[in-house]
Amino acid sequence: MPRPPSPVDLFALALLSAATLAFEVVLTRFFAIQQFHHFAFVVISLGVMGSAASGLLLALRPRHPPLESLSLAFALSVALADLTINFLPFDSYAIAWDPRQLFILINYFLAAGAPFLLSGWTVGAFLVNAGPSAHRPYAANLIGSALGLPLALASMELLNGAGAIWLTAALGLLSAALFSQRRLARYSLALLAAFALLLTFRTPSALTLRLSPYKPLSAALLAPDARLGLSRWGATARVDVVESGSTHVFPGLSLNADVELPRQVALFVDGDGPLPITALSPEDPAAAELAASMPTALAYQLRPGARALILDAGAGLEAVLALAAGADHIDLSNEEPLVRETLVGSYAGPSQWLFRDPRLTLLPQAARGALRSDGEPYDIIQFALRDAFRPVTSGAFSLNENFLFTVESMADAYRRLRADGLLVITRWLGNPPSESAKAWATLLGALDAEGVAEPAAHLIAFRSMRTATMIAARRPLSAGELATVRAFLHANGFDPIFLPDLTPGELNRSNILPQDIYHELFAAVMRDPKTAIAENGFNLQPSTDNQPFFFHFFRWRQTSEVLATLGLTWQPFGGSGYLTLLLLLAVMLLFAVPLAVAPALVFRRRRGIRPVSGRFALFFLCLGAGYLFVEVPLIQRFTLLLERPSLSFSLVLFCLLLGSGFGSLLSPRLELRRSLASLVGMLCLSAALLPALTRWALPWAWPGRFALAALLLLPSGFLMGVPFASGLHKLVSRSPGSVPWAWAINGAVSGVSGVAAAMVSLDLGFAATLVFGALAYAGAWIAARTWGR
Repeated sequence: MPRPPSPVDLFALALLSAATLAFEVVLTRFFAIQQFHHFAFVVISLGVMGSAASGLLLALRPRHPPLESLSLAFALSVALADLTINFLPFDSYAIAWDPRQLFILINYFLAAGAPFLLSGWTVGAFLVNAGPSAHRPYAANLIGSALGLPLALASMELLNGAGAIWLTAALGLLSAALFSQRRLARYSLALLAAFALLLTFRTPSALTLRLSPYKPLSAALLAPDARLGLSRWGATARVDVVESGSTHVFPGLSLNADVELPRQVALFVDGDGPLPITALSPEDPAAAELAASMPTALAYQLRPGARALILDAGAGLEAVLALAAGADHIDLSNEEPLVRETLVGSYAGPSQWLFRDPRLTLLPQAARGALRSDGEPYDIIQFALRDAFRPVTSGAFSLNENFLFTVESMADAYRRLRADGLLVITRWLGNPPSESAKAWATLLGALDAEGVAEPAAHLIAFRSMRTATMIAARRPLSAGELATVRAFLHANGFDPIFLPDLTPGELNRSNILPQDIYHELFAAVMRDPKTAIAENGFNLQPSTDNQPFFFHFFRWRQTSEVLATLGLTWQPFGGSGYLTLLLLLAVMLLFAVPLAVAPALVFRRRRGIRPVSGRFALFFLCLGAGYLFVEVPLIQRFTLLLERPSLSFSLVLFCLLLGSGFGSLLSPRLELRRSLASLVGMLCLSAALLPALTRWALPWAWPGRFALAALLLLPSGFLMGVPFASGLHKLVSRSPGSVPWAWAINGAVSGVSGVAAAMVSLDLGFAATLVFGALAYAGAWIAARTWGR
């Protein structure tokens, strides 16, 4: 017989739910650091698919194991997942030709998915047992999950990654102790929880996270004299510093440079980099010699004594070079606080006390906030080349949002310049041209948005052996300035790609190519952007804030070439992270279909369970799709406002889950169809208004931006919590034994929808993905409307 859960049971359930979401956040960070961004994305799908699998288990075994056993198994599975990720080496680069890697990857997913399965089994058991009161445990699950998000961030800030994951195991053991009805078992489980809690503060070194051998940090540590000088976790990043005599990072340095390179140490963020910390004072004469041989020096020659803004300045190299090149004052955007703390703390000496220089100001905002803030205009705004060279064929960064290299960002920068100001962008060269050409197309899109009628008169572009630098001037470049440009290029052996008055004889004279493909493509994009972009083999469509995937170069026409070279090159995933999404979608469908269908087949054979109509299936299917089609684009969209993906992930989930918890709790008092109609309208309104609201709030301080995000998210989250609880109540009145089926179909569809939502965002943008979410909830409204028939 159904029975309402006790307050102690609800608290234990909330505690287990908090542990589950904390585990999900920590696991997301683990995969992002250990492997690549797309592995972090898998975690969301694993979480919801675990709920679907638990629905099948509940259908097969109506008498579920004791709740304390499920919570104990959850804690043990967390420990097993940590051990599997650390001690079972997975090589993502070798998966195309080494069948063993596929076996290891499956083990990764099984180990990482087991805690979600066990947690989902516990929640599903509560829903089955609660009967008409199912909204109460569902609310406890959602509210507890929301509280697990700040818990995860705080534990990674105060402990470290390994400590944070053992904290989730301790919480699982504590929930098992609260579930237990036997005193001896309760005390034993509490003792185990205390032991796991001890491991959070004193984690053995053997349990620290091991990185893929292909991460840049792993490669840097292979140098004979390499020494790990610092490794520090924060809530949003992990920072490592490798000291080695082999670190030399000077992107675009002229081959004509006759300078002794200063010592550098390499700083890595989440295992990626390096960001060079350079032992060179701007006052040192050697710094001026070095700066004169770097591509960005041209801007400071054209605007001596400039007031400059450097965006995404890394570990300070660009600031040193700019000051040495003659800048009068420099503002730096604040991208990652942990990097700044490293440079003003442990590595202030190796950076020659750079941030004590009175000519430097570290702004409180990240790049986009700095561009939108009030203040004096700049002579130079520089988009620094912070990230390392990435072969476009790897596709490993296709899924990363990058709100710095968008049309809106470059247009904001152009507006912040003085009347004779310069916008400077440096990107890596690729063959065929990829990111440099896409930056050029995006820059032209920004000038078009700003109403520049003759962009050719305002633009120059040139290349070193490895980089391309583009400069856009607020006013047309004069003959004297173009003479300065040509003298600089000649002195450094740089080749022009585009000049307003370029002649064929000036092309391809220093870094000689069989064919000057860069000039040809840049000129074609200048003449006819639509045709040149449409005919190119890579996707060079300018990035926007609605589709900020700057490193997404995939086109479907590449597929045959990718398949032909699969396993023949060292790059993972052949040519695009997009194909990784397709593979993941296929895997999710492979699991989702049987997980959604099997419970219904089980119930059809079981007596005493009244079959439910297809309208209920449509209802729960639409809810599973709708939640993820709203959650995924909101996480991506709010990355711009909150500046860091991990903060956006945590705050968006916190607000949606917390709001949904209270919506579920109050669902008996709310009319279902009215709530769904209100939700559909609110999501459509969000799709239309979020871009403008986000841009408006970018200059705000942190508390204001957090408050605005919460204000925008909580009402939607509240309405999103009503339908599932109300639907369960209606389902229990029609067919009490069918709750596991509803739990399974909702989780299975959510697992597929998480991947599908990411693909829609890549192809159509965040606004379209939100509209798809609204349409899914509209489908639920239609299904609910026909229940009475």
